[in-house]
Formats: sequence, structure tokens, C-alpha cells
Amino acid sequence: MDVLHQYFLVPIMRNGWFNPVNSIAYGLLLIIGILAVFRLLKRMGIKIDNRLIISLTPFIAFAGVTRTLRDYVYLSSTGEKAFFQSFTAHMQAMQQNAYGLTSNHALASIDSYIIAWFPTPGSYLITFMLALFSLFVSVLAQKYLKIAYWKAMFSMGFIFLVINSALLKVNSFAPLLYIGAVSAAWSMLFFGLNFTSQSKFLKKRKNTRIISGPMKKIFTRINCAVLSAHLFDATATFFAISMFSTLTGEGYTEQHFLSRGLMPFLGPQVMFLLKLAVVLPVLYLIDRYVEEKDFNSFLKIVIFILGMAPAARNITRLMVGV
Repeated sequence: MDVLHQYFLVPIMRNGWFNPVNSIAYGLLLIIGILAVFRLLKRMGIKIDNRLIISLTPFIAFAGVTRTLRDYVYLSSTGEKAFFQSFTAHMQAMQQNAYGLTSNHALASIDSYIIAWFPTPGSYLITFMLALFSLFVSVLAQKYLKIAYWKAMFSMGFIFLVINSALLKVNSFAPLLYIGAVSAAWSMLFFGLNFTSQSKFLKKRKNTRIISGPMKKIFTRINCAVLSAHLFDATATFFAISMFSTLTGEGYTEQHFLSRGLMPFLGPQVMFLLKLAVVLPVLYLIDRYVEEKDFNSFLKIVIFILGMAPAARNITRLMVGV
């Protein structure tokens, strides 16, 4: 019980902090989930293609917006009695305050519990369940109403996104401008390397095989999209810690234990180094050892989500100021 409280419940009460124990546990759950979901998609006849990515896009944005709502409620609840001593009191306070935030729509009761339970692993589990429910409904719509599943699923996710987005109040667009510009530069770099590696002019020149060969394998279009998502996340974290603070004047801190431990020595720019040092080798290993095309693509979609979801939360939180 002490292990559960110390390594899992306390991080939730701290609004989703990570330590080595819960990180390993969540990683194992992620692996199991990846295998189970892939088998489910194959049994349902869902192709792993761009249409699946499009259908998931509003759910990724929903996760970022809802996580920001949780941050907002958390910031307004920290002064309450026993907020950090009792997990039960903590969640009750979060749910009650979330209900006060959402009471202007019909789904307030359900949405308040979603917001209260939305720090990791709740954010991924709840978003997954909503996406899975939407997928089942969309497949039925495709079968009986002849509506393409990805269109129906996108529409349902967009509705979820709009409901919670309406609860947010944007205080500044400066984070969007700063982070958007730098993130766009990273994307231009990666896709520029993709273009260069595919260039017919480069292939015609001598002594370019060493350059074009590895680049062509690493900087494929889907790999560039994955790298762009994670550098978007790194950029948002860098600017949050370096330039911005909450409406109460508090600075932002990193929640992941590894990057948090390295920042005193290397600064917030360590996020860029860690993303490149982890994501590039992972993509290389997937391309080298995962020969099945659909599973290869599915793994990369998962990695893309793991970068884009926290990036969406970070930039939304900065714009709201919580």
C-alpha cells in the first residue's frame, strides 16, 4: 500500500509527476495496450493509414485541452484542506471544482470526473476509451449508414474537443507564435532532409551514397512527422520553463524525472537533446526490425501521439496561463 501511495497516488496528487517506478509501470501498460489495440484494429478491418491518423487528430487535441482544464482546476484547488494528504479528499475537491467549471453544459457531471482523473495515466486511458467508443460507433455508421468510419470518428472527436475547448479562456497568443515558429523550423529541417535524401540531383552526384543512404532510411515522411511532433513538445517545454509563468506568477517545471534531473546541469534545452537521443534510435530500430508494414506504421502513430499529446497540453496551458 505504501508503494502504491508513494509512487502512484502522490504523483497524481502532484498533478501528474513521474518517477522511475510509475514510468516503468506505465511503459509496460503501454506495450500491452499497443499489442491489444493493434490486434483489435486488424480484426475490425481498420487499415493503418492516413485516414486513421486523421480520425485520431481531434482526440489528441481533446487530450491537450482537457489536461489544461485539469491544470486550471488544480491551480484553484491547492489551498483546500487535506488536498495533499488524502487521495480521497484530493479527488473529491478536484471533481467538485471541475463540476463548478463545467456546470454550464449537460455533460457536466461526467465531464467533471473526466477532468478530475485526467493526469497520467488517466489522460491516456480516458482518451483511449473515448476514441475506442467512437471507433465502434463509427464502424457501425460505416456499415449501416455508408458513412466512412474515419469521417464519423473525426466528427465525434471534434464534438468532444469543442465541448471542453469552450471552457477555456485564452489569455495570450504569444506562446503560440513563439513555439509555432520554432516548431515550424524543426519541421522544415526534418522534411528538408527528407527532400534532400530523395533528390534526384543528389543521387546523380558522386560520393553521395553515404549521405543519401542513411538519410533516406531515417528521414522518411512518417519519421519526419514523428520527429516534428516530439520537437514540438520539446520546444513547448523549453519556452515554458525559460520564458513563461502562470497567472499566479509561478514558474513552470518539468514533470518527467530524467529531464527534470538533467536540467540543473544542462538547462531546459536538454529537452531537444533527449528527444533526438531517444526518438531517432527508436525510429531506426522500428524500421530495421519491424518488417510488417502495418505494425511498423502503427508503432509510429503511437510514438507520434506520445509527442503530440503533451505538446498540445503544453501550448494550450501556456496560452491559458495555468
